[in-house]
Amino acid sequence: MILPRILAAIMSLLDSANLRNRVYQQQERIASLELAIEDIERINARSASPNPLIQGIVENTRKP
Repeated sequence: MILPRILAAIMSLLDSANLRNRVYQQQERIASLELAIEDIERINARSASPNPLIQGIVENTRKP
């Protein structure tokens, strides 16, 4: 009777650790994408003829 509870507790710990790692990976991906958006915005702003479509996309990605 106690073995299933122990196994369930261990599985729960493993699941929570896996979820935590996936959250960290997603945070890293989001940070990389935000940096890419900043770079695209900076390049577009420095262009001789900035593309309003790019600026609109950048503004839409920053909305909460």
